[in-house]
Amino acid sequence: MSMKKLLIFIICALLILPYSVIAYGAEADENLVKTVNGCYDIDAPEYETDIALLVNADTDTVIYSKNADMITAPASLTKIVTAMVALSKCDDLQTVITCSQKAVDSLLGTGSSIAGLKGGEKTTFEMLLYCLFLPSANDAAQVLAEYFGNGDSAAFVAEMNAYVQSLGCKNTHFANAHGLDDSDVAGFDSDTQNRTTASDMYLIAKAALQNDHIRKISSKYGKTMPETNESEVRYLYNTNPLLNSYSYYFYEGAVGLKTGTTDKAGCCLISSATKNGYTYISIAMKGNDQYVADGERRNTAFLMCRYMLRWAFSNVEMKVLADSTYNIGEVSVKYGRGSDYVAIVPQGDITAVVHSDINIDDMSVEYSKDFPTQVKAPVKQGDVIGKAKLVYNGVDIADITLVAQTDVKKNHLWAMFNWLEKLMSSKVFIVIVIIIVIVIILLLLTTKKQRERKKRLKNRIDIVKDYSKLAK
Repeated sequence: MSMKKLLIFIICALLILPYSVIAYGAEADENLVKTVNGCYDIDAPEYETDIALLVNADTDTVIYSKNADMITAPASLTKIVTAMVALSKCDDLQTVITCSQKAVDSLLGTGSSIAGLKGGEKTTFEMLLYCLFLPSANDAAQVLAEYFGNGDSAAFVAEMNAYVQSLGCKNTHFANAHGLDDSDVAGFDSDTQNRTTASDMYLIAKAALQNDHIRKISSKYGKTMPETNESEVRYLYNTNPLLNSYSYYFYEGAVGLKTGTTDKAGCCLISSATKNGYTYISIAMKGNDQYVADGERRNTAFLMCRYMLRWAFSNVEMKVLADSTYNIGEVSVKYGRGSDYVAIVPQGDITAVVHSDINIDDMSVEYSKDFPTQVKAPVKQGDVIGKAKLVYNGVDIADITLVAQTDVKKNHLWAMFNWLEKLMSSKVFIVIVIIIVIVIILLLLTTKKQRERKKRLKNRIDIVKDYSKLAK
């Protein structure tokens, strides 16, 4: 190859290289797991509901979130809290409760879901809970509110509101125990209208699923209600089709929890599932039943909940990202002997729920605002240096405590010289030196004057002595 051709080749290579690097970087970015709004992007389908939330209940890790803090109507999701408050007052499910005529009549004309309870009908607390969760019976909710409110359903609802506040709910208010909308209210500011958010409903759902009675009852698809003094045998069926093995929406392993539908709430569902040691809670709200799939109308809340659960168990897992030997970085050490820095490592194993396709090398470290840039010697292995968090493409993965990996002893001689240097350069030291100099000068001047005075005094005495000699 001639020199001219070689030069042309080199120039072309230099021109092409930057573009090839850029192309590689772009390709690498495309290979990253997609994220959105601080969560994973689950490539939501076209039937996605207006509000959706997917959370790992073991760690409270938010996997997916869409409008989770938007205030909306809870519809019959309200009944979860009705059951929780009632169960807090009575743990004997065989307690016999008499349905009041007032409670039954309060639902007349609403056209809402009921279990057909009658005034004076006697049934067990357990059967009323099945009525509450399976057919989502509003009359059962009203009966429970009156019974456990000592005849005052409003007092019971007040306890419901106090309960959700104790859970940490910030935007939830109940006006009744069944979840029906106040059709005379346009928004959600009125105390006569139920309101909540998906974030609050997660806190409620997590607490409810820890109750064995609710977990069992809400996960039952069908239940036979024995005859009572006012009714023949009734058959109760769950409005949650994820529990029905013959349903289009069936999801094997689904646990509970509750459906809900009103004009303001749209179609809603909270469901849960546990597999391989992980538990996820999926919440879909503000859906509809107008989506057409396979030539039939489908409920988007049911579809979305099932989709999120499938996505979670297929793409997310609990991982040990790093152990206590993993070097995160280093921090400068002041007065260090033999080393002017110390490596920092996690205090213990870093375990987090993350997408299966990423690892700690894909993440960045964000140090807390008060994280030190320098520490003073001596440093001992295991000393806490500060806090930080692992972040993947805008998603917070784990909070970590960072500690010193090794000991760093103190160089006392260097520390002393540094102290002296700092002292000598300080304004206070300069002022003191000036004062000392001034004092010394004043002392010298005073001493000089005293000497001159003594000398003059001595000369005067000598003169007097001379005059006395002359007198003799």
